[in-house]
Amino acid sequence: MQSCGSKCAIFISFDAVSLSGITVEASKTAKELSRQGYRCFLDLGYDIKFDKGNFAKEYGYERDIYRDVFTLVRVDDIFDVPFYNRAFIEKTQNVLISQKTVSSEKEKEALIACINQSAQALSEKILNLWRTLDISAVLVENGTLPENIIYTKALYRAIEHYGHERGLHKYVIWRDHDLMWNSEKKVMKYGEPPYPYAVKPVASEFITYVTLNQDLKEKLESWCDHQVEVSVKKNTYDFTEDFSGTDLRRYFDIREQDIIIARTTRIIAQKRIDRDIILTQRLNRLFEQNDIDKKIFLIIAGDTEEDDHHYQHLQKLVKKLAILPQIKFIGPLHHSCISLRTERFTIEDLYYSSNLVSFLTSWDYDSYGNPIGEAISCQRCYIASRYEYYHEVYGQHGFHAPLMNISEGDDGLPDDDFINDVFALINDPAAMQRIAQANFVLGKRVLSNNVIDILI
Repeated sequence: MQSCGSKCAIFISFDAVSLSGITVEASKTAKELSRQGYRCFLDLGYDIKFDKGNFAKEYGYERDIYRDVFTLVRVDDIFDVPFYNRAFIEKTQNVLISQKTVSSEKEKEALIACINQSAQALSEKILNLWRTLDISAVLVENGTLPENIIYTKALYRAIEHYGHERGLHKYVIWRDHDLMWNSEKKVMKYGEPPYPYAVKPVASEFITYVTLNQDLKEKLESWCDHQVEVSVKKNTYDFTEDFSGTDLRRYFDIREQDIIIARTTRIIAQKRIDRDIILTQRLNRLFEQNDIDKKIFLIIAGDTEEDDHHYQHLQKLVKKLAILPQIKFIGPLHHSCISLRTERFTIEDLYYSSNLVSFLTSWDYDSYGNPIGEAISCQRCYIASRYEYYHEVYGQHGFHAPLMNISEGDDGLPDDDFINDVFALINDPAAMQRIAQANFVLGKRVLSNNVIDILI
């Protein structure tokens, strides 16, 4: 990748949350780039995506999160762009993407004309930012999801113009973690195939397209009539042999013989934390029935404020099952690759303290499943549901774990067979150690792929 001398990279996230799996992966890439002499900038997408509650929000604590990795930036005076406001962006979503609002063809044509005018003006502002920062590399995260087609169109225009202006080649990595086929399908957030108004990836001398698994690659290439080639690059994990951290047991008054199940997740319905709560209750009951002096504790790390209605629903379930002392909602944690002044613990500390990592997600919500890879790299056993892409990402490689059988048509609660499998595992420490070590050795071989080899 050419750098025009100054070697500055900008990451643009369409996720619009302060900390997520997407920004963690971006941070890993940025740290490697920094070792190659790049200075890295990040636009969190607060001015792109409106449904995460951060639209137009000013940066505050976010600067602290990324102070050792990124300088946070955003497009200046973006809301001076014609039509670029929440009401208009939401209208484009409802009319053209989700198609919740029925409009005539004439109304759609007028809307598209406004979108194109807005995208042209926005592309100039994006170019001004890149010129000011002397950008030599651009990494777009989740840009194909039609969250904001004005911004996507503007970004493509800016990429073409800037590439020609600076004489660059393949200076953009366009990395899709999720696509319309595997994201929010049940609520039809992105409408129905073939997603006529979503912006398709374009063949460009400046862009390398990347996604997380073979199925998404094939669907994306097919949607683009095979006009673009998509590479598969897995998420990456740290397979340091000497895994250590802060033991959280004393902070939560948990005995050494007790079992901790860790769940790091967004606290939303699609992640199916109800499964973990029910599993915790059933396992504790089995301990009591078998006169085993142990308890199961479920520690959930995630933002309880993202969906308060769902969080209250989970709290009611905990109370109904009478396991309040065994369920710990501890709020969001960051990874150790991000140095945050204001937090005591990291996700790695939680994994270090746990016996088991859980990922009982719903059938069609996750395209990768980072907590599984994190558990493997931290030498911890994991449990998971057989979600749509489990076999593609992990199962086909031979990783070993108790798996909850689910399908598109049967995406319910843990059954007795799964619960008994988990119970047998946690009562066999030697087997747990053996499985965790075997998964670690295997993971070191197949989960160390990195997007960085495209960039440098």
